[in-house]
Amino acid sequence: MLGNAVSIRPPEPYRDAPDPRTLRLVRIDDSAIDLDVMIYKNHVSDLKPLVIVNSIELPMPPSKAFCDLMWDAGYQVVFIRRPGFGGAPGLPAALLTQTEVRNGAAVITEAALLHRLIDTLGLGNFVLLGLGTANSVCARLSKLSSKVEFTVFSNPLFHQDVWDIVRPKWMQSMVRQTLTSKGGLRFTVMALKAALKRNPNWFYRQFAQKSAGDIDYVAENSADFEAAAGLLQNMEPETVCYDLQMALVHDTKVDATFFRDIDGVVLCGTETTEDWRQRMQEQSERLAFPIVFAPSGDLFVPYKSPDVFLELLEVNVRNSRHA
Repeated sequence: MLGNAVSIRPPEPYRDAPDPRTLRLVRIDDSAIDLDVMIYKNHVSDLKPLVIVNSIELPMPPSKAFCDLMWDAGYQVVFIRRPGFGGAPGLPAALLTQTEVRNGAAVITEAALLHRLIDTLGLGNFVLLGLGTANSVCARLSKLSSKVEFTVFSNPLFHQDVWDIVRPKWMQSMVRQTLTSKGGLRFTVMALKAALKRNPNWFYRQFAQKSAGDIDYVAENSADFEAAAGLLQNMEPETVCYDLQMALVHDTKVDATFFRDIDGVVLCGTETTEDWRQRMQEQSERLAFPIVFAPSGDLFVPYKSPDVFLELLEVNVRNSRHA
């Protein structure tokens, strides 16, 4: 049973923080669990919450420019940093075993934690935006919480064969190693952390090379990517393995039946490879779920095509089952 929901109204020093994207640890109701949360402008407003859940590569909130645009359109960005992604501790080790990841126990536990956090924050009906590898968690949260009004799954993987289109090429073998052996996992995580520590902006430019919009987003927000690189130094190999395995290998339970009672869309950028666009289209058809293509961005498509993002919200949120 959940504890009583508490609408968090921060003390004045927090409300007056100079950075409107200040992150802080929030204790989940009556538990001993803390998660990092950014409530844009540092207090819960009367605007509709836009809850964003991070992918593996960027455990940082969206840019101030994006948050301001959403605010002006009637949405308050609430960014949740998932457990283990550089801030709060990860899921318990017992949940990150091969067995518990494969049977879905880890992902449903994480979704349940986010569900409880939403109640703790006292948020009303909200729009949910899942990025990349976070979408397995967001799919469960969409079914678990009646407060999810509409969900945008940005570049969801859901058990897709993506090895041949991973860029840059040298990352393909590194990612494969994380899924084949414990030794390979630890070596890969050490190598990725070393690359991120040595030159985070170079690393992210390589990672974003399929999209001119993504490269621009990295350049425009270099401080965020440097902070992300620092945070990822604290991420445990088991968290990396869980996130990649769930997205690329084990999420076979997600099918058209699973999505039948979810209001939402898949969002993909056209600034990517033809193969990736085709995979996204095929996935949309397999799930019997609508897809929207935006003109700029790939990994960071909602942030680089905010007009398209807002347009799909305007059309769909107004007509959702919560309206």
